[in-house]
Amino acid sequence: MDKKNIILTYDYELFLGSDSGDLYKSLIEPTNKILILLKKYNSKGLFFIDTTFLIVIENMECFSTVKQQIQKMIQEGHDIGLHLHPHWRDSLLVDTCRWKFNNYEHFRLDSFSDELLSKVVEENYSLLSSIVSEVNTNYIIDTFRAGGWSIQPFDRLREIFLKIGIKYDFSVLPNISDDDRPRHFYNYKNSPNKSIWRFRDDVLVENKNGEFIEVSNSVFYMNIVDLMKNRRLIKNYIISGDGKGAGKKKSFFEQLKRVKWNVPQIVSSDFLDFDIFKKYIKDYNKNIIIYVAHPKLFSKNSFNILEYICQNFDVIKYEEIKFK
Repeated sequence: MDKKNIILTYDYELFLGSDSGDLYKSLIEPTNKILILLKKYNSKGLFFIDTTFLIVIENMECFSTVKQQIQKMIQEGHDIGLHLHPHWRDSLLVDTCRWKFNNYEHFRLDSFSDELLSKVVEENYSLLSSIVSEVNTNYIIDTFRAGGWSIQPFDRLREIFLKIGIKYDFSVLPNISDDDRPRHFYNYKNSPNKSIWRFRDDVLVENKNGEFIEVSNSVFYMNIVDLMKNRRLIKNYIISGDGKGAGKKKSFFEQLKRVKWNVPQIVSSDFLDFDIFKKYIKDYNKNIIIYVAHPKLFSKNSFNILEYICQNFDVIKYEEIKFK
């Protein structure tokens, strides 16, 4: 039987709530372990680098450590993509290489004026490109994933992306929506029923002549029984990071509104039990799987899932699915 194709993607970032977590514990150390495991199986990943964070630390001592790790990714054959959490502009340094966020006004790129939006994206792209070019002058960054999945409305980004050379977006979560403004806001309920499509002004409107390609993240549906079982199991898992996320706690009644027999889940090693992951991934029937993970959320269970993937799937690079 042919192995299923899978692309491994990682959001390389700290926690984005009241406590970023320690840089080394939450990001550098788990990423190093991921790189070691990928090297063992000669598997390659696509790392979306939170470059707004790099802007903040550019003149700090810890910048060189992060920079070296990003360059190591390139040297080992991995891919690098642009990832932006713009509310880093409002972060507060509380300790050595540790921050907090009290303001979420700029959580989404759409919060900026047109002029500032262009400035933020372009300066972030320029910094990330300069880091990469030091070890590979021919490498072109052409992939993007929006912070908090919030790429809408895309028409405000279109001309900027054309200018800097972004062609591939990995932001869409098919048939999922969230409105937690001023934090997350996206609505992908009407996404095309396919893994990959071209688009022009709107990520949800397929356009065969569009300049951009959406590579949508893989979503499966877990029944409520397994969902409750999974929640019980993962309570015992110890993750790498020690920070706090930006998500707002939902009330009991808000959670009750979301209760369904089948609940959408992202294909990931974040907060998914190993056995439950195996149960659902074997029945996933799309032609390509996009796996999403965060080094800061890696546990021993996450590494077990990643190793299982490397052993049982055909791990491919995104270049292998490019449209002609």
